[in-house]
Amino acid sequence: MTKNPSELAFLARGIDSALARKLREDNWTLAKLQSLSPEKLIELGISDTIVPVILGEGRPPIPPDLLIKTLYDNRWVCCVCRDAERPIIVHHIKPWAESRDHSHSNLAVLCSIHHGEAHSTHALELTLTADRLKAAKAAWEQKVSRLDPLAIFKATQLMSCQWWYFNHVRIFEIAQQVGIEAIQLQGFQGALRNGACDEDGYLCSREGLLYVGQARSLSLYRYMSNMLQAAMEHTCVRNISDDLDRGTLDRLLLGGDLVFVQGSYQFSDIPDGFGADLVRGRRSVNNVEINFVFNRNESTSDSARTEWLRGVRHLGCLLRVNKLERSLKGTLHIEATVLAIRSAHEELKSRMYEIGLYKSGLIGGADEDEEFNLLACEDVLADDESDEDFRVS
Repeated sequence: MTKNPSELAFLARGIDSALARKLREDNWTLAKLQSLSPEKLIELGISDTIVPVILGEGRPPIPPDLLIKTLYDNRWVCCVCRDAERPIIVHHIKPWAESRDHSHSNLAVLCSIHHGEAHSTHALELTLTADRLKAAKAAWEQKVSRLDPLAIFKATQLMSCQWWYFNHVRIFEIAQQVGIEAIQLQGFQGALRNGACDEDGYLCSREGLLYVGQARSLSLYRYMSNMLQAAMEHTCVRNISDDLDRGTLDRLLLGGDLVFVQGSYQFSDIPDGFGADLVRGRRSVNNVEINFVFNRNESTSDSARTEWLRGVRHLGCLLRVNKLERSLKGTLHIEATVLAIRSAHEELKSRMYEIGLYKSGLIGGADEDEEFNLLACEDVLADDESDEDFRVS
């Protein structure tokens, strides 16, 4: 997500993203703009309706958490045309002058063209009415919520990627919570036939390694893959692989959220597992640290258990957030439960909307504005290979 306080401050006050970027590139900050006269602000391209907002005389700015959530939920593109090449503006569905409402439900991301339609009339009727806009926003946000889980499983099915670990109990719990009938899943009959589950779909417990024997292992893997996919089709999973920024994650995530994070992880053994092969997984980058513990005996293959889930590895983890906490030094600690671990795929970490953020300057760079600083200005975006905690000499 964004680490550019000035551009966010401009967007919060009704400036479109193209002008916000230009102002930032010309070294303007909110504080500098507020020192100018209205005439000078208009010369810079700021409309006369926004000038009072910049000078603190109009409506209050959209609060940071609501602005970030709205932009993130819409992937920074217009909810009507969904054209990533067009500049965007955060629009009040019911005008602020009437509603005094900055809530997420009253905010929509529009391109400049559709923002104009939302304010223009033909035959005394709005071209883009509030009802049409709400419907477009709801449809787009619903589609966005499905993009990440679909991409995760598409990469698994088509790109020869593998699941290396399943948290069988927790996946089964989630499947039950969302109403999945385990005995109706593809793979159930095979798992039942090979003694991996009982007739109700519950896994048959066993000590030591869970994946033993070719027939049992293959049938259990298929059963769990289908169960996980079915569960994810009924839940919201966010791919935050490119959004590990302590300044925005604690505003985006809540306990219980499901997220996917791809990158470099460090695995270290935990002694005295009382028969379990307990492991701590850790990813640390950009002053964000993710930690979880899992039982390596639930690995889906010998190679996963003996090689891929040891040391430092580049892979993807499906996680349930348990707790977010900021340390005295400013590091954001995320305690999580890992639901599944899979091999990495480049499409899950370099996504098109994120590339657009880099180009816009919304990621990277430092500014003087503090409203959206969120302790993130000094962070340096780094690729996984440059994670200092994981460098091997």
